[in-house]
Amino acid sequence: MKKRLNIFLLAFPLCPVFQIQAQEKPNLVFIMADQWRGNALGCLGKEPVKTPCLDQLAREGVNFTNAVSSYPVSSPARGMLMTGMYPHKNKVTGNCNSANAPYGVELPQDARCWSNILKANGYQTGYIGKWHLDAPHKPYVDTYNNQGAVAWNEWCPKERRHGFDYWYSYGTYDVHKHPHYWDTEGVKHEINEWSPAHEADKAISYLRNEGNVRDPNKPFFMMVSFNPPHSPYASLEDCMEEDYNLYKDLPLDSLLIRPNANREMKKAPSVRYYFASVTGVDRAFGRILDELEKQGLDKNTLVIFSSDHGETMCSQNTDDPKNSPYAESMNVPFIVRFPGKVIPRIDSELLLSSPDIMPTILGLCGLEKQIPATVEGRNYAGRFTGKDS
Repeated sequence: MKKRLNIFLLAFPLCPVFQIQAQEKPNLVFIMADQWRGNALGCLGKEPVKTPCLDQLAREGVNFTNAVSSYPVSSPARGMLMTGMYPHKNKVTGNCNSANAPYGVELPQDARCWSNILKANGYQTGYIGKWHLDAPHKPYVDTYNNQGAVAWNEWCPKERRHGFDYWYSYGTYDVHKHPHYWDTEGVKHEINEWSPAHEADKAISYLRNEGNVRDPNKPFFMMVSFNPPHSPYASLEDCMEEDYNLYKDLPLDSLLIRPNANREMKKAPSVRYYFASVTGVDRAFGRILDELEKQGLDKNTLVIFSSDHGETMCSQNTDDPKNSPYAESMNVPFIVRFPGKVIPRIDSELLLSSPDIMPTILGLCGLEKQIPATVEGRNYAGRFTGKDS
């Protein structure tokens, strides 16, 4: 038997064997939207919002209804997501902008993120959309919101991309139908299209490997960060008209149905545009899932959908959509689909917090031994797969 095996190994190169082993690692698609309320999922039946694609994902995976953003503000939440550490450790203690830059409020260049670890373990990595983890430094490249005392938006140089090979991103930019991006080589692209639709196109192109942007023999990690339903949500410049039409004629008391929602607030009518943005992002998300299936990648791909923080939307009598300890601000969606690994169900018991996401995903990818000692979150991979009760 040993002689036959040796003959086999001599007759066939080892490289294809290693390629097969590499392909056995799961692909990973992590998609997040900014400022998405945890209850804004049609499958939950708590709000009159239409999210058919995410509802389908929830039926096929685990819907963690008690996931929270430990610091419900964009940059701190993203810092915890990427590092598994709380803000006082990862240095992202507030939103990244030029006013905070002198105090080091941005993701350190040497921070060990899950993208670094996945890349070091053979993954091809790609990032599409909003980043918001670097503070602009003079001279500012971009001009949007960079005129005055505080600058927000900026491009991210290669040495600060934390292991991402493919890059199509921006810092923070809230002009939803006229977005712009910097690509892997730092070339700026100005687009006249609703940003989630354009970003879904780029994600689909990545999955198809158009332009040979990744090695098809390696597993991939693709992260897509949509900006909507983040504000503004006040006009058809902020969402797609087809989605707004689903909500435009509905009275406010049929949309703001939570007992603590104040329908007299000036902000109240914006719920129609907010829900329209949610529905539009759901459709963009569904297009990415459809492409995974078309490419035959869905069976070996871990898919996760979440958000960086919630949106109060007239609850608690506050105009601030986030940055508060209220459940409406902190509760976020967290849905995981992993065929053959995760048993579809609703989990309302696990209190999943932002720093837990990084170690848990590394655990699901079989890299639990690679979780840095600096990580403060917990690895709940066993809870996800049902091995731990």
